[in-house]
Amino acid sequence: MKNIRFNDLSFNFDQQPILKNITAEFTAGKIHLLTGVSGSGKSTILKLIAGLLPKYGGEIVTGAVDVPTDAQIGMVFQDPLMQFALDTPRHELEFTLENCQVPTDKIPERVKEALQFGKVDDLANRLITTLSGGQQQRVALAAATAMQPNVLLLDEPFANIDEENRQLILKQLVRLNSDYHTTIIITDHDLHGYERLHPLVWQLAKGRLAQLSTKNSNQLLTASATPQITTALPPSTLPVIIKFDELAIKRGNHFLLLPTNLGIVKNKITLLTGPNGIGKSTLLKAIARLLKYEGKIDYAGESIQKISPGKYYKHLGLIFQHANDQFLNVTVGEELALGFKTCQNPYFSQQQVNEALAALGLNGREDQVVYSLSGGQKKKLQILLMLMRGQETLLLDEPFTGLDPASLKTVLQLIKASQKEKPQTLLIVSHQLSGLDGFIDYHLTMNHQRLNYVGGSYES
Repeated sequence: MKNIRFNDLSFNFDQQPILKNITAEFTAGKIHLLTGVSGSGKSTILKLIAGLLPKYGGEIVTGAVDVPTDAQIGMVFQDPLMQFALDTPRHELEFTLENCQVPTDKIPERVKEALQFGKVDDLANRLITTLSGGQQQRVALAAATAMQPNVLLLDEPFANIDEENRQLILKQLVRLNSDYHTTIIITDHDLHGYERLHPLVWQLAKGRLAQLSTKNSNQLLTASATPQITTALPPSTLPVIIKFDELAIKRGNHFLLLPTNLGIVKNKITLLTGPNGIGKSTLLKAIARLLKYEGKIDYAGESIQKISPGKYYKHLGLIFQHANDQFLNVTVGEELALGFKTCQNPYFSQQQVNEALAALGLNGREDQVVYSLSGGQKKKLQILLMLMRGQETLLLDEPFTGLDPASLKTVLQLIKASQKEKPQTLLIVSHQLSGLDGFIDYHLTMNHQRLNYVGGSYES
């Protein structure tokens, strides 16, 4: 297969320049890693190669993308839910292969291989909507590889994936590239572990794309060490805002959480980690009264079942894993207007919001449709809006996916500044641990149906 070429390409979306005069050549049979700040256009490059753009939005202002005619392309989106058509992983894979006109007698074996590649063979018959975000990402990867593409495009493929599965899939990608000479192009912000792929590293900044030298690539990748979190155990003397009394959570007849007694410390930041599919998002939904549970959950000393929903949600908010689920309006400006209307946080004056928008790179986007923002931009807007609400407790489900290191630092500074003015209890589920050391007060792990605080150093 020939190389993929960008020839002096400029691309606009809603009259906004995204890419400017890009000339680049992605060598066939190699692994390429695209880096760059949130909203810089990395996903746009992948969608241009896949032929999704400008077909479904935007316009090529100058130049062209030259994709070889024999390119068979598989792609994993940043939000995998956007690419599923059927109910279970098995049905999704069968449907994919039927569309690729694979002979019927060959489909079962190909499905089996793809399920094993994505490490989702045990999830084959589960409803996709009941899977965790990380499990959905692995199913999407299985579906993309089932096609046996010669070009594989991966948009933030590890955003919600636990460390063990991240390492397993990185190993699988090395094998896919070496055994089948598959061209693999990956976008990511968290670069730890990529040195084993020996990728060609590209940096996208201010609409322009450049390939890094071998020396600069090696420096960038070796500097991206496995993240480490160091915390102390919470003293029993501190007040708790949320208290579990024999709390148990089930999926069908299977326990996700065995009866547990534990408290979440008031006005502190607690991190919750654990493997994919273990029940972390389910626990947040139980606290938010969105799912059934056994035992008792108290909020400020009162059973949450005895607090009216209206009163409860004035005190407690949930930042959803999928940012699109949070938005109620069409444009960024409309979302901000609603944010001001419901704002209970004295820190967020008009001036402070304007400064936050500028720091987050969201200023001047008031007329932009929220769904056309990049994954990282959506996350930044989502967090800003929920901080403005000012509830005394916030549950955050994977709030940092799609954020480059600089954006993450800005978001964490914003949260800390807001907390000084209006103290909040934060319970954060995150697989992205880079940059969180020193920000987190306490650390909960969920595994083997149990929930425990950990003290000392924790390496993902």
